[in-house]
Amino acid sequence: MIKHILVVDDEKDIRMLFKDELVDAGYGVLLAESGKEALEKLREHKIDLLILDLRMPDMDGIEVLQQVRESDKELPIIVCTAVRGLKDDYSIWEGNVSAFITKPLDLDELRKKVDEILAK
Repeated sequence: MIKHILVVDDEKDIRMLFKDELVDAGYGVLLAESGKEALEKLREHKIDLLILDLRMPDMDGIEVLQQVRESDKELPIIVCTAVRGLKDDYSIWEGNVSAFITKPLDLDELRKKVDEILAK
């Protein structure tokens, strides 16, 4: 059975880069360019993993994370951010996030973390 991943990032190039890498790895991939669009897709589709950018114009990733956790405590989430050290600055991460990926991206690291999380 194919696992489905929702990639949320306001940068089209990053969404497409993630999509290409994850489709090549055998995953189904949905894309969202905003927090609001991500929440809609999460309501409409069965998603096995969420990859979430933090800095977006309409609704930041922290707000998306909080709303997702209100309705789904189990969905694995990988936070993707260009802000180094952010992981240590927020207590919200503990128990809510499966992994962090820092931009600029390492696609091998992305694939490894996705594989590890979805193998559970």
